[in-house]
Amino acid sequence: MDGLTLLRRARDAGLAVVTEGEKLVIRGPRRAEAIARLLIVHKPEVMAALVAKPVPDAQLDPAPAWWRRQYLVRTINWKLCGTRSESQARCIAWGELQDLWQRLRGCRTPLWQCAGCREAIGSLPAVDLADGNRAHLNGAHGLACLLLFGERWRGEATAGLQALGLDPPPNLKLP
Repeated sequence: MDGLTLLRRARDAGLAVVTEGEKLVIRGPRRAEAIARLLIVHKPEVMAALVAKPVPDAQLDPAPAWWRRQYLVRTINWKLCGTRSESQARCIAWGELQDLWQRLRGCRTPLWQCAGCREAIGSLPAVDLADGNRAHLNGAHGLACLLLFGERWRGEATAGLQALGLDPPPNLKLP
């Protein structure tokens, strides 16, 4: 059984799973003991799933020239398909590339951790995000966590795209 599947089952059962060095720390209700035992049996897979790392597949990591070409093509597409100015088209294309960069190269937080505030999610309601991260859904954190994560990943994506030789639109408000 793979680590991500076990972590999802643990989350659904109300367990919070974290690592402390080489230890796997499991907290939650006694009724979830069977799942906790499964986590222990499959500790190496669970520990590997808890480690945050970007998507490593070279097939999904295009060369810098591809990113620059996409920026140009997407800008032209957005300008031609509506009544948008070139600056508006550039902003939309930039946002698309930020999103793609985040999905391919962005950091992933472990399933137990909120991508916004970086605190444990535990049994609190959370939302699974399209890039594989999770964030608090409501309560004391809620919208603030989503906004914090959005600001963080857009800043990381902007820095990543600039490292690839792209310049953000001059009229874009950067995070």
